Amino acid sequence: MPSPPSNATATRLPHPSPHMVCAAIARRAGAADRGEDDLSADIAALVDSGLLARLTRACLPNGDTLAGCDILRALGRANLSVGRLVEGHVNALRLIRLYGQPVQQASVSGPVLHGVWGADDDPPARIDSQEGKDARLSGGKKFCSGLGLVGRAVVTVQDDEGAVQMLLVDVGDPRRADPQSWQVSGMRATASGRYDLEGLQGGLLGKPGDFLREPHFEGGVWRYLALHTGGLEALAEAVRQKLNPNPQPLQAARLFELVSAANTARLWTEAAALAAESPRPAPHAVARVLMARQAVETACQHGIALAERAVGTAAFASGTSIDRIRRDLAFFLRQADLDGKMLRASTDIAEAGQPVGEMW
Repeated sequence: MPSPPSNATATRLPHPSPHMVCAAIARRAGAADRGEDDLSADIAALVDSGLLARLTRACLPNGDTLAGCDILRALGRANLSVGRLVEGHVNALRLIRLYGQPVQQASVSGPVLHGVWGADDDPPARIDSQEGKDARLSGGKKFCSGLGLVGRAVVTVQDDEGAVQMLLVDVGDPRRADPQSWQVSGMRATASGRYDLEGLQGGLLGKPGDFLREPHFEGGVWRYLALHTGGLEALAEAVRQKLNPNPQPLQAARLFELVSAANTARLWTEAAALAAESPRPAPHAVARVLMARQAVETACQHGIALAERAVGTAAFASGTSIDRIRRDLAFFLRQADLDGKMLRASTDIAEAGQPVGEMW
């Protein structure tokens, strides 16, 4: 390798563009899915390029929401597993910005990757003892994304009254992680699994109930939707390349419908994001996000079916981008309590004081 310039005033090379960063992530996605590599190089590239910081600023309150949508879609197109970890980081920093103590807010200025770990293991995470703003934990969490990469996590516990309390916990000890429990067909590269919290100290983050406060809880689902949309766009592009240069008329029609579904998902996502992130969210902004969640899921499921029909058995060939994308996307769509989200949105709409068409 050439030696670095000795002149202290030598011109520094510019940071790689977001397109270059995401293209490199996409090239490594197959190896990560097969377990031949982890996502550390991808996270490092996002940090070094400044793209992670740019995304975080865009997704904070009063940030450039549409720019956040664009970056998340680009990450979804590159690798949904990377996007999942990055969204967790953004969500954690947003929660710390909204509810954290000054010392907690100051602690996130470094390069540590953050996450939000909410799913309880057996036994569940609990506060064993508390002294001021510090608490000792017991139990554990499951479905913890980014084991070995996430250094600090927002962890949720239930207090004696059943309210959800957040804590900020250092989770970088590999001896507490159990990635072998993550035996799934999609989103393999997220390095998820169980994490043992027994005896760990954590700092209380906010008050009981802050974690579920709207429009930041369900209203924040738009960030997932941007990733899902990016995944659908990647699937459409993979099908387009497979069918080139001269698809048969019916295949061309399927490709048209697939691209249309991706565009529909994008429009729903952007509208939902703007509604949720408005300085003065409308009364039904969260319902709009949850409606978008349903619309994007429908578009993605339809898109997966179209892709499988368009390319046939090639969509299931191990090692291909189409197979990886459709597996990751189908799995990522399965978020918790989807029926509950749809019921909440439908109830809000039914009880609205404005007619349909004037709620937003």
